[in-house]
Amino acid sequence: MRKIFYYLLVIVLAGGAVVSFWVWERYFKTEAPRFLTFPVMKGDIQEVVKVRGEVVPQKDFALEFPFSGTVEKVFVVDGQEVKQGDPLLLLETTNALLELKTAEVMLVQGKASLDKLIAGPVKENLRISETNEENARTALLEAGRNLADKLHEAYTASDDAIRNKVDQFFDNPRTANPQVRFLTADSQLKSDIEFERAKMETTLKSWESLIGLSAEIAQNNIDQAKSFLDKVALAINSATANSNVSQTMLDTWRSNTALARTNVNTAIAGLSAAREKLKTAESNLALAEDELALKRAKVRTEDVRIAEAKVEEIESQIALIKEKIKKSTLSAPVSARIVVVGVERGEVAKPGQTVITLATTGHKIQADISELEIGKIKEGDLKGQAYGASGNEVSIRFDAFPGRTLAGKVVSVDAKEIIKEGDKYYRANIYLDPHGAEIRSGMSADLTILVSSRNNVLKIPELAVRKKEGNTFVTVLEDGKQKEVSIETGISDGESIEIVKGLTQGQTVTVLAD
Repeated sequence: MRKIFYYLLVIVLAGGAVVSFWVWERYFKTEAPRFLTFPVMKGDIQEVVKVRGEVVPQKDFALEFPFSGTVEKVFVVDGQEVKQGDPLLLLETTNALLELKTAEVMLVQGKASLDKLIAGPVKENLRISETNEENARTALLEAGRNLADKLHEAYTASDDAIRNKVDQFFDNPRTANPQVRFLTADSQLKSDIEFERAKMETTLKSWESLIGLSAEIAQNNIDQAKSFLDKVALAINSATANSNVSQTMLDTWRSNTALARTNVNTAIAGLSAAREKLKTAESNLALAEDELALKRAKVRTEDVRIAEAKVEEIESQIALIKEKIKKSTLSAPVSARIVVVGVERGEVAKPGQTVITLATTGHKIQADISELEIGKIKEGDLKGQAYGASGNEVSIRFDAFPGRTLAGKVVSVDAKEIIKEGDKYYRANIYLDPHGAEIRSGMSADLTILVSSRNNVLKIPELAVRKKEGNTFVTVLEDGKQKEVSIETGISDGESIEIVKGLTQGQTVTVLAD
């Protein structure tokens, strides 16, 4: 009996020990925290936006220029088939090319000034700068005298054109009620030129007292004279001979009108060239004065920075001018058919004005992108540049073609937002590169939109990065000890993140495994 009691006691004690061990393991035992370690390594990284998209039919779209300009060339006609990148329209770029040439000259001069400033002043360079400044001042005086001559010529040409040549076929031309002597079928045009002749008399009288005082006034006045002469030419060219006006008289008046217009146009060109020459001379003198002042003064770090800033400003100006020249050519965004050419050579195209409409065949992909990521998306410029000039590249995987990846580009983003479950989205339009796949409307696809990429940069897993009080940190393992390090990050692909500052290759970062 006592033996059984001992067995039972042993069993109870053993059971209690097992239960106690389980309770300790379950509720009281604490394990040392476990950490994952990752090396800081170099590699390539791409920032992407991943969305779902759906195939829809392509639609017609309209193109416009991003700025005003006169159409110089029209390369296509209605109904013509064009390929992606084919030129469609070209704006006149003479002024932009002149600005570019002037800016490039200023850039060469600016860089030369900077180089000389850094090299330090020497007597020979100082004398050269003094000579350059004197020459620039002389050139400015000559440009000023030339402009004064052109201002006088502008008045003289306008006065002769109107009071001598055009007034031959006006009665009472210098009064408030001038009358055209010939007959024309367009009575409204006749009334217009009679009214504008009276206005021109007032303009010529006031202009005569202000000759040489204002280039702006002269420009406005001669432009008014040109407009008046253009209308006179239309009227005289449509006039018919009668008992009071012979055909010989009409021919003489037409010849005189044509000569008057030629003289005024020549004066306009001369005035514009003189104003541009004066502007260039003023810029050259300012640059020469700055260069001379720098030569006479001691070289300071601040002076060098100012000179560098001027060079950068001119470089930015050149880049903007080149971009404008580039955008002066409107190219086909995709292979398409021309529906309507809305402008002709010589017309002025304005922003917001549809100048050409195209129709495409085939399909495109639409994808709705969250407002949190839409700022990363760049559109291909359909308003002045070739298709895909700046749009994000897109990798496309259709559900219907597993294992196959097609390529495309974002060409536009609809302006109006889309609300889904209270969140805002924007619809992006993606055009596919040429492919052999049989794409159908309604097909779904996974889209990977490339935002940016970096090659051979430091990167770590993004899960190792944490933020605290507006700063970014990681935990680094050194000599068996962990320490917190502040870092600066770049782009992320959702798994790895670029390290811009704070870590070096070969270091090890840690992350709590829980």
